[in-house]
Amino acid sequence: MTIRHPVPFSVVAGAAWLLCAAQAASGVGESLVLCPFRLATGHACPGCGMGRAVVAAMRGDWLGSFHHHPLGIPLLAVWTAWLAAEAVKAARSGASARSVL
Repeated sequence: MTIRHPVPFSVVAGAAWLLCAAQAASGVGESLVLCPFRLATGHACPGCGMGRAVVAAMRGDWLGSFHHHPLGIPLLAVWTAWLAAEAVKAARSGASARSVL
């Protein structure tokens, strides 16, 4: 089976952002650990807590976000700005493609 049209990375990143937002809204999985390194060794890796930090930042819990991981707030800001820029780029390219037709 071959993939003819791979899913763009921006679509995957947008879906992940929406899942984080849904988790922030619901509060489900606060203590869920998905880090393979931490599950295997019991020790935190350099990225441990990043997901919880992003979700806390989406809730507006800035101190909690910083407590989970200091780079959670900057990651969320860059991630959101990048997704917005990709959406604007897609809207502009879609509008110019329609005007050609």
